[in-house]
Amino acid sequence: MGGIQFAFSNGVNYLKQNLSYRFQQPFNKPTHVMIADTYACAARCVMCDIWKNMEVKDELTAREWINFLGQMRQWLGPFWLVFCGGEPFQKPGIFDILKFCRDNKIKTKMSSNGLLLRPTYLDRILQYGPDFLSLSVDSPRAEIHDALRGRPGLHARCDEALRYLRAHDTSIVLGTATVIMEDNYRELPDLVHWALDRGVDRVLFQPLQPNFATNENDREWYKKNPRWVQDADAFANVVDKLHAMKRKGSPIWNDHEQLEILKTYFRHPYAHPRPDECMVRYNFFHVDPQGNVNFCWTVNDTVGNIRQAHPAELWRSSTAKTVREKMRSCQAPCVLNCHRSFKLGRLIELFRFFQERQGF
Repeated sequence: MGGIQFAFSNGVNYLKQNLSYRFQQPFNKPTHVMIADTYACAARCVMCDIWKNMEVKDELTAREWINFLGQMRQWLGPFWLVFCGGEPFQKPGIFDILKFCRDNKIKTKMSSNGLLLRPTYLDRILQYGPDFLSLSVDSPRAEIHDALRGRPGLHARCDEALRYLRAHDTSIVLGTATVIMEDNYRELPDLVHWALDRGVDRVLFQPLQPNFATNENDREWYKKNPRWVQDADAFANVVDKLHAMKRKGSPIWNDHEQLEILKTYFRHPYAHPRPDECMVRYNFFHVDPQGNVNFCWTVNDTVGNIRQAHPAELWRSSTAKTVREKMRSCQAPCVLNCHRSFKLGRLIELFRFFQERQGF
């Protein structure tokens, strides 16, 4: 019954979302809910400045997050929740939040750097979730990964965590996420094999993006970044290998269209093809650690705060309408998954995968 309810509510919402895009009105409810439960992070990643610039103060408590998620569950019905950060596992009370989600049929995905994943944490993950755990892994070689993430031994910890979780639970969905950079692009096919050897179900590749310290109006940012891919032709050859691997069944999360777009992106990030209008304004509901709600990190205009208003009110507010209008003309060099609308067939495929693996 849970699977039928999940499929029906999300299927109806998908159809309403298409109407929202067409008529520029929020007929639907959010389809992509993400919370940054904390900006605390003990990693020192070279491609991210959250640990340098984001202040960890006045953050929502675990109880406040649980109250918010209860409101979302009542409003949305069964839904997918994505945790980001910072490092989500550094949030005090994180397993109380995850337990609430599991008890209330909220499916959870968490992106983690893996730094805290010792056996005691792994056992709690097996008990409370997340249902889908994605670890940041930037190289099959420890020396490359650890240098990029700024923590010696981190690669080994991710390796051990993936093996432990897969050995103790065949239902948990495991993933890896890799930021494509000059340091690692040549070994992306090897990284796919590395992940598969550890029982990973999904492998995602994300391009180097402007970090949180970059001036949003600086269109030359990539030329100043030493991690930017220097040989676009060589990178294109690597992408062709990924295409071939995906066609043969390797579980690469990026679809072929997005893989192809990456070729253009690394030739010039402002020339890559993208939808005329970004899809994110009618599917994304992001809450930062202080409770501020926005629809996008690039057009980072706050539409309100969950401490002061119900999420449904924020979604349909006049401020939200103004922000969505601003987002229509955005031409930021974004090739992340969130701005692209999944086709119905892909959504059905994902539903079947999770239904067979875990149920709802």
